[in-house]
Amino acid sequence: MERTAWNQGTLDLIDRRSSTRRFADGVEVTDEQRDAVLRAASRAPTAGAMMMYSIIDIRAQKTLDRLAVLCDDQPMIARAPWALVFVVDYCKWIDLFERVGCFEAAFIERTGIAARRAPGLGEFAIAAQDAVIAAQSAVIAAEAVGLGTCYIGDIVENAEKVRDLLDLPPHTVPLSMLILGEPAKERPATPHPVENLVMPERYRRADAATLDAQVAEMDALFRAHASEPGERVLDIYTRKHTSDFMAEMGRSMERWLANWRGDRL
Repeated sequence: MERTAWNQGTLDLIDRRSSTRRFADGVEVTDEQRDAVLRAASRAPTAGAMMMYSIIDIRAQKTLDRLAVLCDDQPMIARAPWALVFVVDYCKWIDLFERVGCFEAAFIERTGIAARRAPGLGEFAIAAQDAVIAAQSAVIAAEAVGLGTCYIGDIVENAEKVRDLLDLPPHTVPLSMLILGEPAKERPATPHPVENLVMPERYRRADAATLDAQVAEMDALFRAHASEPGERVLDIYTRKHTSDFMAEMGRSMERWLANWRGDRL
């Protein structure tokens, strides 16, 4: 396709997108905006058209307030007018299998298929892809209709309390959450490092020169006044990699994977 036929507006929208953490006070999300965002999410690519995700549409202030606490104490969640939780969901398929008789003795005898089994990591992998693709489609649609968004990965923390708050059954995992609303102010595009990102043909471990270039790029983008090389990497190590919230996220993900298999959370 000739470049003149490209939809440059879409590329520009993706390029200028940036996470929104401050929302305009008293500005509600319209029904038209909600419909456009949810429509885009429903049109995202999905493995075998199985739609192995569900979207929990959250507008109640009480729920937003509670999520702000459970998701690593982030007040911006409570100040957002809208949130969407993208749930990796195989429960709906277990229910459908049961509804049409897949677990009945007559079906098992006729087909020779073994008795029911829990979804495994294979199903989780493709269902997780479904969920995050739908979430990103919602992000782009939100930008197109004038809404800002921010991903909240901390939705996987405090597994037991989040499960109870959202009534999540076995064979589900709340993999990601978006908060949405009209931005309080114009947002500059967040820089995105590109060193050591695209690898031709196969995975390539970085050599010393590439690692040094990556460190320098990160310092230039995020630590412009750094006094020593590597301050951005050290910040990520101390603030993220070794943090209490990451330890809790790891614990909760173990619990969510047990829930995915149908074990008691």
